[in-house]
Amino acid sequence: MKTFDRSRATHWAADLIDVAAVFFAVGTAHLFVTLLGERTHGAAMLVASGAILVAGALLRRRWSRRRQPTGRSRHATLPDMLATMPAGECALMRLRTTLPDRPGTLARLSAGLAGRGVNILAIQIHPAEDGAVDELLVAVPRQMTADDLVAAVAAGGGRHTEVSHADAHDLVDPATRALSVARQAVAGTTTPDEAIHRLLDADLTSAPPPGAGHVAALHGTDGRPQFLARPAPAFTPTEVSRAQSLIDLCEAVRSASTAARGGR
Repeated sequence: MKTFDRSRATHWAADLIDVAAVFFAVGTAHLFVTLLGERTHGAAMLVASGAILVAGALLRRRWSRRRQPTGRSRHATLPDMLATMPAGECALMRLRTTLPDRPGTLARLSAGLAGRGVNILAIQIHPAEDGAVDELLVAVPRQMTADDLVAAVAAGGGRHTEVSHADAHDLVDPATRALSVARQAVAGTTTPDEAIHRLLDADLTSAPPPGAGHVAALHGTDGRPQFLARPAPAFTPTEVSRAQSLIDLCEAVRSASTAARGGR
């Protein structure tokens, strides 16, 4: 089936209008010369010709503006994301589950959640040794509990599922958040502890805290280990790698600042 090219049709319409304008101008000029040569209604024809030229110029300008792009495209910002918030009958939740690394498993989970009235707003996929860890930001009916959501995920094939409540700021994707934290680290306006907390909602400690839900080890800049800790969810290899890179960046900025002060 042949598709309709709207842009080509618009182009031809513009060309036809240009040609019509030329014929109209030639006809008007001919009429003007004829009447002016007869020296009848000469003043009226001069005024009418001027009005016609002005009207033609205004129409041409309006047509040109309609053909121009309406505005520049831009990336979605936090206000844009907040505008997509679900209605008052929904609540935001964040879940993390492990799916078998096979084709169709995510589609099966999505279909099962949709059947329970759950809307997936954002998704991240973290590679793991025993499958793919999927992190989803979802809008759920307010009457749905965390246990109900875990059961729905399990029915869709998810394992080791962890659910927590979320808010509008979780709509900011991790890449954007990481770049924002990195910018603050380069500017020297944040400490490594604050940067880690903003990036992963975790604590940075020099020893594994007792009773911590989940802990991951990092290589400290001074050769001694450091640890990430948070109640839930468990850290993925991707998150540990991001944290390590952020720690290294903060140390590089600190060393460069120290060297600059020493050289003065």
